Amino acid sequence: MPFNPLEYPYDWVHLIDSAQVITRCGTLHTITINRPDVGAGALVTVHNVADVGDIAPANMIANITMDDAFFVIPTTLTYDVGCCNGIYVLFSAGMTTGDITVSYK
Repeated sequence: MPFNPLEYPYDWVHLIDSAQVITRCGTLHTITINRPDVGAGALVTVHNVADVGDIAPANMIANITMDDAFFVIPTTLTYDVGCCNGIYVLFSAGMTTGDITVSYK
């Protein structure tokens, strides 16, 4: 059976560390927390930027506390927001076991 993009409208990436997801306009669809970090106060922030050097509070899309006491695993957060520059996911310095999946278009 041939691939039908309407059946799978979103691309995805699995992350265990900070990464640039896309460097173009797009849509952040969901973030699935597969396994939160065991340390209290661990954060994942998502930014509308094409480069890590452009990260600033003004372009933050989400600020997610990844403490394992808060989540039933897995947990999917739906955003469906447009990003005019790109999507960069930043894990805080103290994270050691964070594991998420980002879906986007």
